Order: sequence, then structure tokens, then C-alpha cells
Amino acid sequence: RYARHFSYTEERARTLAPGGPPNAPQTHARRWTGCVVRAREVRRADGYCAMAGKQKISYFYDPDVGNFYYGQGHPMKPHRVRMTHNLLLHYGIYKEMEVFRPALASAEDMTQFHSDEYIEFLRLITPDNQHEHMRQLKRFNCAEDCPVFDGLFNFCQIYTGGSVGGAVRLNHKQTDTVVNWAGGLHHAKKNEASGFCYVNDIVLAILELLKVHQRVLYIDIDI
Repeated sequence: RYARHFSYTEERARTLAPGGPPNAPQTHARRWTGCVVRAREVRRADGYCAMAGKQKISYFYDPDVGNFYYGQGHPMKPHRVRMTHNLLLHYGIYKEMEVFRPALASAEDMTQFHSDEYIEFLRLITPDNQHEHMRQLKRFNCAEDCPVFDGLFNFCQIYTGGSVGGAVRLNHKQTDTVVNWAGGLHHAKKNEASGFCYVNDIVLAILELLKVHQRVLYIDIDI
């Protein structure tokens, strides 16, 4: 239930091109996050090809992730995940990995860490109705760097589903390394948004890993 297998042909890899959401200006982001999780065994890597030959890598990507838009002038640009994905296609790196489309995380999945009330707010709030929920917007910190935008909850479902789904594959020993460029939104708090982040997929992935592993080392690269 956590992922669907993707396949790419040479022709599709050549024809896909980087792009952004409709009507979004093509400006550079100051920062983007991502989630890379590895199994507990640490091995020497002499380079990408050598590492790929030794390890099984699961890569999670949803083509819809590039359609979301935080708004004019906002430094968070989800379409950059799509651009990164297209680089993997054009360079043929996807051939060294298993590519999966993540299943959407449910509200129940998210409330393993977040409060029910906060997740219900994220599920219902839209740019069209936000003026009716000014008190909740302030309470849950959805303003300025954490704006309400079209498809907000769906965006959270996509990136959270990738991180949690990757953790499940690690727990079942189906992979050695998991990559989810859309994930890593680690600033979100139990009851509010923070630092461009709404649902904390990192905490949720760690909670999943702790079902099997005694300890989890989390390193914040934040580039």
C-alpha cells in the first residue's frame, strides 16, 4: 500500500524535460530539502557506480509534486524536485535504482505524530476559504513562510508517503538506501507549520523505523 513501481523507457527519458507549475516564474530557490535514508550497515563508497553495484536503492518520486506552488517570491519551489528527477532520467541514473511512485499518506498516518485537529485543518483549508478561518491560520502558523496554497494537503500526502513508504521498505529489508527528494520537511511541529514545512515526514519515517530498529541516526544536511 506504500508504493507503486515505476518504469522508464529510453524514449521517455529523452523526451521528458524540466518544468514548473503553471504560471510559476522560473526563479531560483534558496533552499530545497530531501530525504535520504540508509540501512544500519555503513559501507565504503568509492563513487556512485561502485555504491550502486553493492547496494539496492529505492527512489520515490511522484510526477505531480512539481505542480504545487507556494506563491510569488517564495523560496520553496517544489518544481525543482521535478527538475532533479529529469536529470536522473537524462543521465540514465534511474537505471541503477528501483523507482517507485509513493502511495499517498493518509490523515491517520500523519496523526502518528501530529494532532488530529491540526491535520484536519490542513485537509480542509484552501486559498478560497482561508478568510473564514483566520483564527486557525494564526493558531497553526499558516502564514508568511507557510502559506496556504492550492493542493496543500495533497502535497503533504505525496512527500510524506515517500518517506514513510521508504522506511517500510527498509524495515522489510527490501532495500539498502531510500531516496525521496520531495521529503525532508523537518521543521513542522506537532500542532503547527514551521519553516516551509507542514507535515513532518522525517519524524513519521523515524517512528516507522523504530518499529524494527533500536536507534535511528538523523543527519540534517538542509541544502
